[in-house]
Amino acid sequence: MNEQLIIRLGSKAEQPICWLVWSELMQEIIASGEISSASELNALAERLGQRPVVALVPAADVVLKKVALPAKPTKQLLQALPYMLEEEQAEDIDKLYIALGKAELVSGQYWQQVALCQRQRLEQWLGWLHTAGFSVSRLLPDALLLPADTLPNCIAIHDQWLLRQEPWQATAIERDWWSDYLQLAALPVITSYCPWPIDIPQQHQIANPELPLVLLARGLNQTDFNLLQGTYAPKRRQNQHWVHWRLSASLLAACVLVYVGQLALHVWQQQQQVTQLEQQLRTEFQQVFPAERITNLSRQVQQKLRNTDGVAEQQHFMSLLAALQLRLEALPDIRLDSLRYDASRQELRFAASAAGFPSFEQLKNQLEQAGYSVEQGALSNDGNRVQGSVVMRGKQ
Repeated sequence: MNEQLIIRLGSKAEQPICWLVWSELMQEIIASGEISSASELNALAERLGQRPVVALVPAADVVLKKVALPAKPTKQLLQALPYMLEEEQAEDIDKLYIALGKAELVSGQYWQQVALCQRQRLEQWLGWLHTAGFSVSRLLPDALLLPADTLPNCIAIHDQWLLRQEPWQATAIERDWWSDYLQLAALPVITSYCPWPIDIPQQHQIANPELPLVLLARGLNQTDFNLLQGTYAPKRRQNQHWVHWRLSASLLAACVLVYVGQLALHVWQQQQQVTQLEQQLRTEFQQVFPAERITNLSRQVQQKLRNTDGVAEQQHFMSLLAALQLRLEALPDIRLDSLRYDASRQELRFAASAAGFPSFEQLKNQLEQAGYSVEQGALSNDGNRVQGSVVMRGKQ
């Protein structure tokens, strides 16, 4: 199944939740909607079934930052990250959940991407989804999925603006604070994927408008980051009912055997019919051509048919050509550029040029009135002449 269920959660249970069923293969919407609060997730789970779930959470609740490391990251060094971050946090580091992104080497300095959020809030999000029966494969801050090739960029969703300034710098700002935030941030030209408020004097450019969740869904393949790490990492479902699977496999094998037996019987019956038809054809061929000795029946029949078809094809071609010539005499401004007859399709194809579009239309109408089938291709204006292609078939 290539469909994903994307659910954007709120910071609080009573906030609205929007969702989208997204076809990864076709890059299109299967279904979408919105529920009023987390209490309606149960009904949503019953409606949408067992699809893989990607949960998006407000970027305002997740802090993305880079930490300078004293050396190349190792398991022991990364375990010390909470102590490196402790002095920068206003709350107890033990109450925070830390997820790791990529480590980057820039000018000889290693930088580790980290994402921080309240552990209680993370468990609250997961609790809503697990209680409803959803199996969550990924959980990400929403603004991190904005396109990375148009930074900085933004889009409005509900009462917030999602903003991505750098590949690892994204947040969400309440709509009422958006203007003040932009003045303080002093951003360069910002790309907006939704209409821009006329009362905010920020330099901006408008990209093709997108539905917020569709825009974020397109960004899922651009990052492999997942907030669910360590004890929160998705667990593979273990097969605890092997007996039932074994029974199903046995039934499947039995069905395959029955199918193969039926297929073999069908093939044998077809072979018998072919033998009978071949004998009948030999008898009829000998009656029609009594003086000819049968050496290779198939080749001899095909040769007879080709001889017959060649005459018929020539007559058909001449008939189409004569009809076309008669109409072209009445339309002297039409000039033939190329002509080709397709015997397999029994159609005459030609390219022509004329003084104007009406000439092609008149030719098409005259041929159709005479009972011929005509398909006119695209017409183009090349200087003073109009060029086009036409397919003409015999009378119906």
